[in-house]
Amino acid sequence: MIQLKETCLNIILLVLCNYCISQEYSVYEHYYFSPFIVNPAVTGAESYPVADISVRQQWMGFPDAPTTYQLSGNYRIGKYDFYDPKGLVNKGPMKLADRIGIGAAIYRDINGPSNYTGGLISYAYHVPINFRTNFSFGMAAVGTYYAFNSSVLKPDNPDDYYLLNGNDNKFNINFNIGGYLYGQHYFIGISADKILPDISQVNENASFNPSYFVIGGYKLMAENNSFNFEPSVAIKKIRREGLAVDIHTKLYIKRLNWIAFSYGTSGNLSFQFGLRLYRTIYMGYNYGYNIGEIAHYSYGSHEIHFGINLGLIRVEGIRKIAKQVINK
Repeated sequence: MIQLKETCLNIILLVLCNYCISQEYSVYEHYYFSPFIVNPAVTGAESYPVADISVRQQWMGFPDAPTTYQLSGNYRIGKYDFYDPKGLVNKGPMKLADRIGIGAAIYRDINGPSNYTGGLISYAYHVPINFRTNFSFGMAAVGTYYAFNSSVLKPDNPDDYYLLNGNDNKFNINFNIGGYLYGQHYFIGISADKILPDISQVNENASFNPSYFVIGGYKLMAENNSFNFEPSVAIKKIRREGLAVDIHTKLYIKRLNWIAFSYGTSGNLSFQFGLRLYRTIYMGYNYGYNIGEIAHYSYGSHEIHFGINLGLIRVEGIRKIAKQVINK
């Protein structure tokens, strides 16, 4: 049984290596917790500083199964009015119009013989259309280093030409762009990742395989705000794969905690939850299950997050109190 699992894993990894050079599939699957990874226009949309670290283990039950580590965060510059102990506005030296969002992420994906180490820096500009609606557009610069370790595969013929050809170590640079329309009750975004041929070495034939995402949702809010329900849909075309659709249903509990279920037409089921641990500290978990042939050999995928979200302490309330003090 173990030998059969290793054989299946090697076949899958070889297929993945053919189309994942320069940008790993696992990072694209991270969009549910950190959507600015696939759409830079989302950077800073939540207004509050958010940062998280995550570990994802796929295909549990396989030896040397893919593992992804990621550290990310984004922030809306100039969004806050800070107050001194007397409640007076204490403005800093930066006079910004609350419109610029910045974000960054670094990640490492260990996918059998393939190893990716990369990161991105994203920028978004947010424009208020009216009191309830905003539009933003953004761009991100992405750099990825790809390394291939053929010894992990343990081939019968170490000098196999088809195994080694085209798997040289590479560093690639590319860009992502996106647009995002959002309000208190809805959001819709469209983005294109890796919009240029991979820039790696001079005089080398660069590959051009962009990915496209359309993600939208609507939040149904209860009168007392104890429970909010958010259905959403993601339509995605990742590199050379066919068109896929993810359907999400998310339930917020008192705004601070949530649970969600997802179904993907590519054959994925997942369960997620987010839990506030203490003040601004939260954790998240994602369990994914493949309903294809791999389900006979795998126990699914597990992903865990820990992060900081300043929005969990209701800065709005602090601002209202300070304004009352000022008005007096």
